[in-house]
Amino acid sequence: MARADLLDPRNGPSWDHPPDPAARTYVVASLPRTGSTLLCNALWDLGVAGAPKEYLNPMQIRDWEVRLGGFASRWRHRPLRRWGLAWVGRTWGADAVAAHLERVRARRSVAGWFGLKLHAHHRRRWFPDGELPSALGAVTWIRVTRRDRLAQAVSWARATASQQWASTQPAGVARYSRRAVQRKLDAIARDEADWDAFFARQGPPALTLTYEAIAADLGGAVAQVAAALGVPAPTAPAVPSLQRQADGQTAVWIARFQRGG
Repeated sequence: MARADLLDPRNGPSWDHPPDPAARTYVVASLPRTGSTLLCNALWDLGVAGAPKEYLNPMQIRDWEVRLGGFASRWRHRPLRRWGLAWVGRTWGADAVAAHLERVRARRSVAGWFGLKLHAHHRRRWFPDGELPSALGAVTWIRVTRRDRLAQAVSWARATASQQWASTQPAGVARYSRRAVQRKLDAIARDEADWDAFFARQGPPALTLTYEAIAADLGGAVAQVAAALGVPAPTAPAVPSLQRQADGQTAVWIARFQRGG
């Protein structure tokens, strides 16, 4: 049964798995609106590639604090919604981040793998020195990017304004703003450069996928990740867990931005 006090039902105990202390870690290195959630949900459904999720997103941390934090933590985090989530973890240091990941890994490791999705801005926030907690061991990196950056920026700006990050969530009103789209374009350029620099330092990822490839052939993308992790490939077509959110308004926003409006 879903818990009414959690913002994301998948953070509830019914989605947990038995502890697996020997589980290896892989990280999906991404930016918003790259198809990373669609990919991670499909990998979770595969059943042999962990339960990858954006566990360091403040909304996700809020849910785990509500669920597993001490009494004071549960009381403090339960009322937080929407913009208030920016305050989650503000005082956390490296030890608190490592403890959070360990409690998640103890419940979300599947078939020898713990999966974590990590956006560039979350990596900068939680790991300013670039090093993940040593308890995660050697990390296999999967990078996800998007070729059409304007479409990505429009999608990101609309999601930020409407607070609808997935097709399963209710949508608020999103009004066109050239400034908002430009800010997202700038953020994409900065964050992709950030990942480029990161992988130049630590070595290339095991696999790089694009939004366009994931959207065109989700099953093929899942099979590539499975091969990179050394787990059995899917035997049935991957079923998308989310509907594509791009619509007529997306095209209107793109055209308006290109006209200089």
